[in-house]
Amino acid sequence: MSDRKSPWGDKPGKKRPQSDQNGSGKRGQKGPGQDPDIDEMLRRAQERLGGMFGGGNGGGNRGGRRPGGEDLPIGKILMGLVLIWALSGFYRVLPEEHVVIKTFGEWTRTQETPGLGYHIPWPVQTVEKVNVTFERRIEIGFRGDAPRRSGPSRSNSGDIPSESLMLTGDENIIDIDFVVLWRVNDAGKFLYEIRDPENTIKKVAESAMREIIGRTKIQQALTEARAQIEQDTKALMQQMLDDYESGIAINDVQLQQVDPPSPVVDAFDDVQRARADKERLRNEAEAYRNDILPRARGESEKVIQEAEAYREEVINRATGDADRFSAVYKAYAADKDVTAKRIYIETLEGILKNTQKIIIDGDGAGNVLPYLPLNELTKNKSKTGQE
Repeated sequence: MSDRKSPWGDKPGKKRPQSDQNGSGKRGQKGPGQDPDIDEMLRRAQERLGGMFGGGNGGGNRGGRRPGGEDLPIGKILMGLVLIWALSGFYRVLPEEHVVIKTFGEWTRTQETPGLGYHIPWPVQTVEKVNVTFERRIEIGFRGDAPRRSGPSRSNSGDIPSESLMLTGDENIIDIDFVVLWRVNDAGKFLYEIRDPENTIKKVAESAMREIIGRTKIQQALTEARAQIEQDTKALMQQMLDDYESGIAINDVQLQQVDPPSPVVDAFDDVQRARADKERLRNEAEAYRNDILPRARGESEKVIQEAEAYREEVINRATGDADRFSAVYKAYAADKDVTAKRIYIETLEGILKNTQKIIIDGDGAGNVLPYLPLNELTKNKSKTGQE
């Protein structure tokens, strides 16, 4: 019978050698102060793996044996497992995604370029994907669909007064519901710089809106300043979130409902109607003024121009008469008889030109029948009476 040790260990009741009991004779170990036997340790590990895969007799049989007697390729199995583990580190980045790489749970880098990427597989590194193009929505002052509130039904439309009631610049209270549209700009900062992104955005939006409304009068907030309020709130929110390094981009701020508080909405509507009537009457007065003033200015300009023309006409006529008189006087002084005769003839010509004249030759005077123009006398009397 051979003294070779059985692969199943010592038989029951058989005593171990002294060297095995004190540890100095163990396989794979040496005495105190000596380095461990690496080869022996690897052999023992292979024996255990062989037992796991059905080898059963790990005594010096590297790799173990299958039940059929064939050698089990433990090395190939290990290489296959390592290859599968290494291939599990590949990942794909879609165009709308950013991928955050974590090493032992700590954020180390972010991949923003679409395509194939690689990381050291778990448990060394892990990846987390974040959609950076999807537009998210946060409602401030209400929940659900945008409310259309009127009177007592306002409290039943999902309104949240603690968020929507704000103080204006002229110390009035206004009820504002608005929506914030946002997206992720930097995935790493979004995941690890702020703890609760949505709640942070909500608080920032409410704070920014209160600051902007606090600088705006209530009448402007209800009418023409709505677009300006949206722009200013968006800019202030983006500035605050950038200071937090949140990795969030604000796409838009949209006012949904801007009203006075419910208890005073009726009185406020009356005031608004009175202001509307005032504005209407003012516009009518402006229209009447714009119609009357240009016409009056035109008439006054016409009178002024006519007066100017008359003045120029009188002055020119007087100047012409004076020049004519001076010319006649010079001619009279040069030749008095001729000039006096000419003046006499021109004077008679002017007188006789406008009168009816009948010239009768002296030889035929006796053949003229005397005629009394009674009709002409009547006409002359009527004209005299009218004058």
